[in-house]
Amino acid sequence: MNMAVDDALLETPTNPADYTLRFYRWLRPRVSIGYGQEWRSGFDARLARRHGMALVRRRTGGRSVLHAGELTYSIAGGTEEGPFAGGIQATYSVIAEGLVAGLGRLGIEAEIVRSRGRRDRAEPGACFASRALNELVTDGRKLVGSAQRRAGGRALQHGSILMDRPDPALWAVLGSTGPDAARASVGVNQLLGTRVSLRRICGFLAAGVADRLDATIDDGVLTQREMRAAAARERSHADPAFIRRR
Repeated sequence: MNMAVDDALLETPTNPADYTLRFYRWLRPRVSIGYGQEWRSGFDARLARRHGMALVRRRTGGRSVLHAGELTYSIAGGTEEGPFAGGIQATYSVIAEGLVAGLGRLGIEAEIVRSRGRRDRAEPGACFASRALNELVTDGRKLVGSAQRRAGGRALQHGSILMDRPDPALWAVLGSTGPDAARASVGVNQLLGTRVSLRRICGFLAAGVADRLDATIDDGVLTQREMRAAAARERSHADPAFIRRR
């Protein structure tokens, strides 16, 4: 249901000045692949069965991500005016600056990749095997990977914030680039040398993003319209034809 809710937030109109920021973790490890990615390019089915992992497909682009020992974020908002109106990379940059501010409140100095890297949604391999423009690194190791989709005057951005030390053996489920991606990445708890509560981490990250968007934070729940839309999207997300499409 997690990413079905995000689909609903992308497709359900709201006040142009409103943004919806969500943080969530997965009950069981999952691998998500980008909307345009060929499923076999970022998923080792044999290893996945051994670890009891399933495959899901995101509506956003990018490459494969292991949802284990990480925190997933999503943010949706209008693109006709405000901070998301400047285009794809400008939106990536705004959100990245907010996440950097939030991580800074935790005591983590993250940097935004400013080189002109490519974001090829159909490129094979693992997300954390590359450093794309406006993603986050610290001491040269990748900490946050993100992907975006824009449609109907709205934008949705997904991101994976690593929490624990990446395990190359487990990351092999992402295919041949997985183990090297794990070794080139780093988690929040690993950097801090201790485990911080998710509530505290989410609070700091939300505050950083809200400041950058010049927005206030209000706890909320999904509307009935959004819940109905999410239920409909959940059926399509579970369809093998969607997950394994070329």
